[in-house]
Amino acid sequence: MQMEEATERRKEWGNKPCDHPQVVKEYFLGTNTGDFVCTQCGKSASSREYFEKNQQK
Repeated sequence: MQMEEATERRKEWGNKPCDHPQVVKEYFLGTNTGDFVCTQCGKSASSREYFEKNQQK
């Protein structure tokens, strides 16, 4: 998902809770940022942060 699209999703989602059901790679102008973004709420995080969160489930 492009960084710009993720930013728009975050604005639309607001501060509602999200369990981040699906995360995909984040891109900026077609270049992989190395981070991942939730397709539902648009939150961007490192792969490590999402990995650690999934381990806690």
